[in-house]
Amino acid sequence: MKTAHAAPRGKSYTRFKFEGQFVRGYDAFNHAASLGLDFYWRRRTSVRLKQELAARSHPLCILDLACGTGDMARSVAQVNPQSHVVGCDPSMSMLSRGRVKLVSWRERICLVRSVAHLPFRDATFAAITCAFGMRNFTHLADDLGECQRLLQPGGRLYVLDFYKPGNKFSAFLLKSYNVLVFPFLGFLLTGKIAPYRYLYESIFAFKSVPDFAQMLQDAGFTDVYAKRFFFGLVHLLSGCRR
Repeated sequence: MKTAHAAPRGKSYTRFKFEGQFVRGYDAFNHAASLGLDFYWRRRTSVRLKQELAARSHPLCILDLACGTGDMARSVAQVNPQSHVVGCDPSMSMLSRGRVKLVSWRERICLVRSVAHLPFRDATFAAITCAFGMRNFTHLADDLGECQRLLQPGGRLYVLDFYKPGNKFSAFLLKSYNVLVFPFLGFLLTGKIAPYRYLYESIFAFKSVPDFAQMLQDAGFTDVYAKRFFFGLVHLLSGCRR
């Protein structure tokens, strides 16, 4: 849930800065608000990645965009023992917390700061993951193009996120959470409410599942699919680089 990485210089990279007191309660908020299901969603994504890339040569080099404190990177490393994971995020606060949390994984997980561009060569990664971060990217088309550049031929992009609700039931659930859960948990954990209002609003400002799937195809991804979780509030969308 962080920032755009491939946006042109001179433009805004994010709709919100993930720094300060907000960061201290960020992980706890995510786990509590999702009833702990965010661990399950990340693991399912990691298992899918392992299955779909099983035929590729090992070890795999995998990039986790908007990595935050490293939960997705750790899940990928746990499920894929022959992988090396690079996590990128613009927030030094998030990365600092992540490096402490993942100290026992330092031989297989590297967290680096990247703000305006990703300093990696073409076709570096077998897969790219992004968990609950892409809806904050401000230049989606550019960022998806950058993912194409960084992926090896046949590599896959996995985007796990809350997409704009596609039906009245999922929209009702989210609105109920915004009234009953988000402000209470946010204030309880950090003493702040506004950042969690933003997280809710960012879902409705993001693409719907069909619209994002079309963006993936427009960016050159093939074999695009969507996996639905938790009454359709969360989806995993994935596409393959030719």
